[in-house]
Amino acid sequence: MFVKEKFLVLLILLTGSVFADGPLVKETIFVAFDTETTGFSSKNDRIVEIGVVKFRGDGKVLASTNWLVNPQRSVPEYVIRNVHGISTEMAAEAPLFREVWPEFSAFCGDAILIAHNANFDVGFLKAELKRAKIDLQALAVVDTLPLFRNWFPHALSHSLEPLSVYLGLSGDTYHRAEADAFHIVTIFKLGIKDRPAMTLRQLEQEAKGFQWLDGRR
Repeated sequence: MFVKEKFLVLLILLTGSVFADGPLVKETIFVAFDTETTGFSSKNDRIVEIGVVKFRGDGKVLASTNWLVNPQRSVPEYVIRNVHGISTEMAAEAPLFREVWPEFSAFCGDAILIAHNANFDVGFLKAELKRAKIDLQALAVVDTLPLFRNWFPHALSHSLEPLSVYLGLSGDTYHRAEADAFHIVTIFKLGIKDRPAMTLRQLEQEAKGFQWLDGRR
C-alpha cells in the first residue's frame, strides 16, 4: 500500500492531479493571427499584412497589433477590390517581411498560435521565412477551421463571416488581418465558454492535431 500511495503522490507532484492531461485552455496564452496576401499561391504570391491578437484562453484580450508588409511586387487589382483593399502603393511603403518577423516573433513569445484555415497562413509564413533565409521556429499552431466545425456542427458554413453571423456575433470588417484575428478570438471565446474544463490535450484532439511552424507533427 505504501508503494502505491508513494506513486500517487509522485504523480500528483508531476501532473498537478491524478487525472490531469495538460494545462487548461482557459488559463493558456494564445495568439490569434491572420495574413492578407497578393493571391492564393504561397509559391508565387506574398504577404501584405499580418494581424495578431494575444489573448488568454477564456477570451480575455491582452494585446493586439498589425503590420503592413512590402510584398516587393504589385497587388492585383481584383485582390484589392474583392478581398482586403490593400493597394500596391500602401504596401510599397511598408517594411519588408524580414523586418517585420522579429516583431511578430517577439509578440508571440511562447504563446500557442491560432489561425483559421491555418494551412494557408502557415504556408505563407514558411514561404516568406524561406525567402528571407530565416530559420523556422518551433511554434505550435491550432487550426480553428476543424475546431469550429467540431464545436458548431450545425452551422452551414464555417468561414469566419458566415459563422459569426450564424452565432449572432457582431462585426462589420472582414478580410483585414487584425479584424479577422479578433473574429477568431470572439468565436473561440463563445466556444470555450461551454467547455471550461477543456485541456490543451483535448483542444489538440478536437482541432485534429496541432501544426508546427517548423514542420514537425
